Amino acid sequence: MRTRFLLAGGVAFLLAAGCEAVHEPLMTAPNPHTVRLPERDLSFHLTAEERASVRPPFDVDALERLLSWMEPGARPIALQGFQFPPPGEGVPNVFKMGDPTLQPLLDEVWAPVWELRPKAAFFDDPNIQWPGKELARKRLSERRDPP
Repeated sequence: MRTRFLLAGGVAFLLAAGCEAVHEPLMTAPNPHTVRLPERDLSFHLTAEERASVRPPFDVDALERLLSWMEPGARPIALQGFQFPPPGEGVPNVFKMGDPTLQPLLDEVWAPVWELRPKAAFFDDPNIQWPGKELARKRLSERRDPP
């Protein structure tokens, strides 16, 4: 499996695709500690075309919120990890945000992936930390046992 690490100042994106291992920083941000903005950019919105390019079942609204917290230069790279790849290329996935403030937002993007999976999917290797898995488990539990 081809693995590519994007280092965007303190934020590590793991994109999985293809067959060979590649470890290369593809981008760095002006702030070496994070690509997170000090405040959410409320003016940022995905275009209709960008929204349509996001692979289901990712939560497009949650992705927009995540990207609105990121520096403009990092947004296209993060977005690419959720879009349909060009023909013949592997499917990229963003699994981890190096900034602990952004990770819960990434979990919201991924939660629908797990909500659609069979219950057994929640019990696979506990050493692998998949984004959104715990959030989906919590949501499913709350639906079964409302307060």
